[in-house]
Amino acid sequence: MRNKYSKEFEKDMFTLVTKSNLEDLLEVARCKYNYSITKDQLRQYLYKRQIKYKDYNYDRVRKMGLDKPLFSERVKSDGMTQIKISPNKWEYKQRYIYSQYHNVELTDEDYIIFLDQDRTNFDINNLKRITRRESAIMANEGIFSKNKDVTETGVLVAKLIIKTKEKEKLC
Repeated sequence: MRNKYSKEFEKDMFTLVTKSNLEDLLEVARCKYNYSITKDQLRQYLYKRQIKYKDYNYDRVRKMGLDKPLFSERVKSDGMTQIKISPNKWEYKQRYIYSQYHNVELTDEDYIIFLDQDRTNFDINNLKRITRRESAIMANEGIFSKNKDVTETGVLVAKLIIKTKEKEKLC
């Protein structure tokens, strides 16, 4: 991907950064370089180049986990564990484990569920790949269970419901 900002702009950012706050840098980008850039875009630009400006918010960076090393883990308030897979990208640990073990690329439509509903049990035999639609049906029908076998049966029931609805549409 081509950088849309000039080398002169980058040099200016490096030289002005220690004595300027984000608002001043934004003013330079807009006035001197005529860039149509938002505060968040500039903040992201500086972060990716590891440029720390005068009013850089270390607390925000710490809270977001951007200062943590790769493959660090964090537990969200809902009990789900995430793992840091790149400098500014976190992924749910169950998705990461499943995709690595099965060597597959997961899409947004893919859900990885815990068969025993224990969000700390990352055993590969406890993880199951289902679709968003199957998950919705299972939730609506209340067929998630702490019993692995019942949950697996629930997945099959959800698949059956989907197939039945597809067949009904054909008639």
